[in-house]
Amino acid sequence: MLCSLCNHTAEFFGNFQNRNYNRCTNCTSVFLDTEDLPSPTAEENRYKKHNNLIDNNGYLEFLKPLIDAIHIAHKKTEKGLDFGSGPNPVLSLLLQEKGFLIHPYDLYFSNNIKALETGYDYIICCEVMEHFHKPNEEFQTLYRLLNQGGSLYCKTKLYNSKIDFENWWYKNDFTHTFFYSKKALEYIKSHFKFSELNVHKEYFQFKK
Repeated sequence: MLCSLCNHTAEFFGNFQNRNYNRCTNCTSVFLDTEDLPSPTAEENRYKKHNNLIDNNGYLEFLKPLIDAIHIAHKKTEKGLDFGSGPNPVLSLLLQEKGFLIHPYDLYFSNNIKALETGYDYIICCEVMEHFHKPNEEFQTLYRLLNQGGSLYCKTKLYNSKIDFENWWYKNDFTHTFFYSKKALEYIKSHFKFSELNVHKEYFQFKK
C-alpha cells in the first residue's frame, strides 16, 4: 500500500470498526485502505445529515477563527473560494454578509466546474481535507487555484502518536478517510512549493 499523499510505503496500522487503516512510513499520516473508502452515494447521504446551519451557534463559534483570519488578512475586493462548502455553505454566506467576495464549491452540492477554472486570493477548506481520497491530487488542484501570494486556510484534526486512535472520536465518521500529521503538513508545504506554513490553534495556513 502506498500513501495517497506522498506516495511512500505505508504499513498496516489496524482494523477499527471493521475498517482497515494504514500508516505512512514517511509523512506518518493514517488513512483508510482503498477497499474501505466510502462510495460517492454513501458520502453524499452522510453529508446531508450534517447540522451545519446558520442558526447553529456552536457551528458559528467553530467557524469564527477562520472568519476572523479572512477579515484580518484579506481585502473585501479579493476573491475567495469556500472549497467543500457542503449542503449549507454557511461560511460563504457569513463572509458574503460582511462584504467579502467568496464563492462556494462542493463536489455534491455546488458542483460549479467554472469555479475551478479561475484563480483565488484565498481558499478555505474547513473540515474538508480529511475527506480526500486522493489528497495529492486535491492539493495539486488547490495550489493551482491559488494566485501568487494567496493563502490556503485549512481546518481539520491532526493526528499524532499520543492519540489513542482506536478510541479517537474523529475517526468514527466513515467519511473521514485521511488523517494528517504535522509532518504531513510539512510535506505538503515543501512538495507543492508553498512559501509558508503557519500552524495556529484552530487552523493552519499555507501561503503561495
